[in-house]
Amino acid sequence: MKKHVLFVLLVLLFVAVSSQAQGLGSIAGRITDPGGASVANAKVTALQVGTGFSRTALADAEGLFVIPSLQPATYDLSVEANGFSTSRESRIVLLADQTLTVNVGLKLGMTTEVVVVSGNALQVDTATSTLKQVIEQQRLVEMPLEGRNAAKLTLLVPGAVYSANGGADQGTTKTFPGAVTISANGARQDMVSYQLDGGNYVDEYTNVNQPFPFPDALQEFSVQTSNYSSEYGQNAGAVVNVITKSGTNNFHGDVFEFLRNSVFNARNFFAPFNLKDNGRDQLKRNQFGGTVGGPIIHDKTFFFANLLPLLPLQPTSRSVTFVRPDRQNFNEVLGRVDHAFSQKDRLSVRYDYNYFSKAAVFVPTNILTYADGSKIANQNYLIHESHVLRPSLLNDFRFSYAREKASRGPDSTVPSVQSLGSMIPFQPTAHAIQQIRVNGGFSFGDNPQAAFVRNNFTWSDDVSWVKGKHDFRFGGILERSRIDLNNLFFQPAEFSFCNPAPGAGQTASQVVFNNFLAGKLCDYSGNFAFRQGAGEFKNNRDIFGGVYAQDNFRVTHRLTLNLGLRYEPALPWREIKGRVQQFRLDGLSANVRSTQFPNAPPGVYFPGDPGVPPYGINASLKNFAPRIGFAYDVFGDGKTSIRGGAGIFYNSRITGIINNRFVDQTPFSPQLIFSTGVVNPGTLTDPLCTLSSTQTAQNCTPQANLFPSPFPPPKNSAFALGGLYLSWDPANNYQVPTVYNWNLAIERQLPSTILVRAAYVGSRSTHLTETLNLDPAPFSPTGTKGTLRLNAIAASLGITPSNLFSQVQQDSQDINANYHSLQLSAERRMTHGVTILGSYTWSKSIDDLPPVAGVTGFDAGFSARPWDDPLRHQFDRGPSEFDHTHRFVSSFVWELPAFSESKGFLHHAFGGWQYSGLVAAQTGRPFTVLQGAELSGTGLGQDRGTLVAGVSPYGTTQCGTTTNCVSWLNKAAFATNAASVGTYGATGKNAFRMPGKYNWDMGLSKSFTFTERWRLQFRAEFFNVFNRVNFFDEEVPSGAGSQPSITNFQKLSAGAFGTFRAGQAGDPRIGQLALKLFF
Repeated sequence: MKKHVLFVLLVLLFVAVSSQAQGLGSIAGRITDPGGASVANAKVTALQVGTGFSRTALADAEGLFVIPSLQPATYDLSVEANGFSTSRESRIVLLADQTLTVNVGLKLGMTTEVVVVSGNALQVDTATSTLKQVIEQQRLVEMPLEGRNAAKLTLLVPGAVYSANGGADQGTTKTFPGAVTISANGARQDMVSYQLDGGNYVDEYTNVNQPFPFPDALQEFSVQTSNYSSEYGQNAGAVVNVITKSGTNNFHGDVFEFLRNSVFNARNFFAPFNLKDNGRDQLKRNQFGGTVGGPIIHDKTFFFANLLPLLPLQPTSRSVTFVRPDRQNFNEVLGRVDHAFSQKDRLSVRYDYNYFSKAAVFVPTNILTYADGSKIANQNYLIHESHVLRPSLLNDFRFSYAREKASRGPDSTVPSVQSLGSMIPFQPTAHAIQQIRVNGGFSFGDNPQAAFVRNNFTWSDDVSWVKGKHDFRFGGILERSRIDLNNLFFQPAEFSFCNPAPGAGQTASQVVFNNFLAGKLCDYSGNFAFRQGAGEFKNNRDIFGGVYAQDNFRVTHRLTLNLGLRYEPALPWREIKGRVQQFRLDGLSANVRSTQFPNAPPGVYFPGDPGVPPYGINASLKNFAPRIGFAYDVFGDGKTSIRGGAGIFYNSRITGIINNRFVDQTPFSPQLIFSTGVVNPGTLTDPLCTLSSTQTAQNCTPQANLFPSPFPPPKNSAFALGGLYLSWDPANNYQVPTVYNWNLAIERQLPSTILVRAAYVGSRSTHLTETLNLDPAPFSPTGTKGTLRLNAIAASLGITPSNLFSQVQQDSQDINANYHSLQLSAERRMTHGVTILGSYTWSKSIDDLPPVAGVTGFDAGFSARPWDDPLRHQFDRGPSEFDHTHRFVSSFVWELPAFSESKGFLHHAFGGWQYSGLVAAQTGRPFTVLQGAELSGTGLGQDRGTLVAGVSPYGTTQCGTTTNCVSWLNKAAFATNAASVGTYGATGKNAFRMPGKYNWDMGLSKSFTFTERWRLQFRAEFFNVFNRVNFFDEEVPSGAGSQPSITNFQKLSAGAFGTFRAGQAGDPRIGQLALKLFF
């Protein structure tokens, strides 16, 4: 195995040291004479306006030319040929990842003809089968954008929807704030590839985006969603190329301040009027900074810089009766230098730095105020060298380095667990509390000290070779990643108090409160009664490589074929200190123990044991990804095209978080887990002295103490009963998540420079990852429901159930998904003061993931929602969590014409107004109705409701007389399963819908022009301007800090079933003001 992997890496390194001419574009076309015949050997020159950089190409015998690998910018194009007048077309705008077609007809004679092209005119794509959308500079800077987070504009693209992250976004203590988790054409949230100026811009920990630079620092960005070329790989979903601004021969820039304050806001839908400021959102934020760019050496060296210090003050409401101010600091610095050694050799160097900090909070007189703080520093470096070997042969080399360090921890004054009266076995005096939770009551505690450090080195090289009708691209990628964790996770321990069946005259809340006062522990809703660990320490290393070949073959001047092949092996993350384990059912059945750690339970094995790979799983080396597509210019005038294609896309970039829970298992970093019915916990005072139903604290049963735990662990390490074990598939073969994507599109250019497109887009996903519960409990009609949970493995093999395991879970790649859609779009770039981009998507995404399952697998330590029956996934087949049947989104900027051409007072007072907006409307998210009671006997709590025939599931009377309540479901439409004990219920996964979402963001600005270069703009922006309430808004409300809980809404047994309550409404109208000075 090692030899095979080494051979593959050597081949990749030999072929190229990386891939993707990411973010660059090409200008192609045909040169003809007045009679329409081809003009051979015409010299075509593209001159970049603002820098003086130029590139040339010669037309072939059919008059065809291609100038590849150009920076997105504005160009002047000139064409020279013997016997013809010189043609010059000016102000041609080339966008990121665009092949721009410019056909030029020459006239006889020796004169020069200048044609001024509208730089904002859109052109039909007659060269590629890729579906993409470019978010240009004007849309970036003029759109009303909450938080000025440009990543949110990825949702303007057809087929893209926001997807509740499922674990992809790890919040403000592990990942940098601002991650936007999207699904594009049915792909998962962790399948989007992000690049900044062509360099890697993905946080390898969970595959989310690193923070986008401030909009004023961006040139544009493109989003490719379907059948992109073989130049792109690693992720199987969309490709987002973010391009920063560069300097020119003229100094330019701006300074700005965006101010957000509660006085501009409306009241939250459920907020009482007697709250401070009538329940308005209290976030206060100042975003101020500036950009500047210009020449260092005229026509040779240019610079651009962006500086943004940011200080928001955000009172964040937690689930307690205390509101504390959280002061958060953001800083952003970006610098770029471009230098032309000659017209054939160009170098770009760019540095991007982002910093975030949040102070820890603790008020000694109120323990419920406990909250940890965090600091996150993100750095990204890029070197890009472009060299013209000859006019038809170019080379682009890139090196990028990305580093992100996140650290967190509590305030130094927080109490220890010992000070609360508990004698935990390890680190009892540490000033930290992991979690103390009371079911239905309150909870407090937070994460202990931790550091999460990521380093990524990426080398890339691309060769572009134009040969006759062929535009060849070759390249490869080599990426090296490191993730190091030093996390005191679970050292302070977590404790749970629940409410078992109350006795006569007692309520559930009385029981749980009495248990809390008595210190009696028990588990509920996936929370263990007691859990303590030695920490979480990981040293992951990964190497990714890929090579590709692409031929854009112009069969005729009207037909182009896109042919590509990519190869990218998937290599597993290597835990360099051997923290890996594997679970095998056959070993458990045969009572075979590990040779490396003989005290481990039978069935649990480690590297060095027979059949266990060094890193827990073998590499996948057969990942060949063909891509094929076509583009046909229907009438030969460049105004109508039919395009289509299909391809295979591998999600080879395995998330770095996926094996977190391997490393905090015995013997590497053991955990004590006590769970009711498996290894019963003791009391809060002495949790290791476990109790049965007949024992008391005076005659409890002591359990072994696994702490402290040395590393490397000795061979005779002790293993506690009831351990939590996670495993790679014992078949040892990692199956890479794969997406088969296809599309067919028709584009047409209409009058008034409007471009419309209708497309069918589909995809099929296989080998998607989810954590498989190897231990589902069988139903026992004569036994107590759930008593066999997590011990059923042995029972199913004829072994007497024991308390060897608390949970056994396996990483599984056997999830399937399908997506089909109709996508309609219309776009008009700024012409006569109006620009608009709108799209409508009618789609259906179906998968067999369990409801609300995450994308990060092992991160949670257990599946977010285990399958009701792991052997019958069809029971969990239904709409995907991110399925929105209908979605309409539109953005526009309108420069109001009134008095714009006037002079003097009228112009200054009434001219220069601009109106902008962003409108989104979509079908509500799907959800599953659950019983909330255990009737099937599985112990999983996943029993579903049964719909009563002929009764609508939706209604308006569920709230009754309850105030601050909005009805949505009709409880009378659902029956319990009491008459069918042993069944799961009769409704499907995600068979019901939340209310739809409608949102309108609006901006209004007034510009005062002083000179040709100096302009002052005042703007007011309002988000959700019509103050429409959106319940269970997936895009986290700005003051909430977390997704609203759906648990009680979907459970029939809950009093809040089918109703919306406090905390479940999205943002009301939010306002901010801004002042910008342009020069």
